[in-house]
Amino acid sequence: MVRALLAGTKTQTRRALRQPAGIERNRFGQPGDLLWVRETFFAYGRWTTRYNPTKQRDEWVFVDMTQACGHTWRYAADEGPGADPQARREADAAPCWHKRSALFMPRAASRILLRIVDVRIERLQAIGAADALAEGLVPGTVADPVLAYRGIWEGINGAGSWDDDPLVWVVTFVQIPLALLPDRNI
Repeated sequence: MVRALLAGTKTQTRRALRQPAGIERNRFGQPGDLLWVRETFFAYGRWTTRYNPTKQRDEWVFVDMTQACGHTWRYAADEGPGADPQARREADAAPCWHKRSALFMPRAASRILLRIVDVRIERLQAIGAADALAEGLVPGTVADPVLAYRGIWEGINGAGSWDDDPLVWVVTFVQIPLALLPDRNI
């Protein structure tokens, strides 16, 4: 979906409510809020171990040296070089490019910023063709956008999750060009 965000075709996302409507607080934000997008990326650095006193053992820690070495982060959604073939989690290894989960992306590495324009709750199956396309499907590439979105939903949430017809948060957004921001540390 990162490619769809970059192309401007994804302007909406759906997330299942974890609790009944009215009980769960919207954790995705309100209109006007900014969201930075995390994605799978490549960072230049090395692995080391550090003692964790809480767990009373050594843990592996990635030391991101990308900016300190004059590099810029690379992104899995782009064409181009990825992780180095010799990238390993081993002590005293030379720094190189490592693939990193979106979970570990630092704010400074994010290249996509979204402004929420609308938030609502609805049943999953209430999605129409226009909203399915707003989820990032490319017009003209699928005969039935809702059916195609069903496949995406079940790929993320598991077989049969569509048939459950859960309540979902529907978050609509616009992308904000980073060049327009005076301070990227939002």
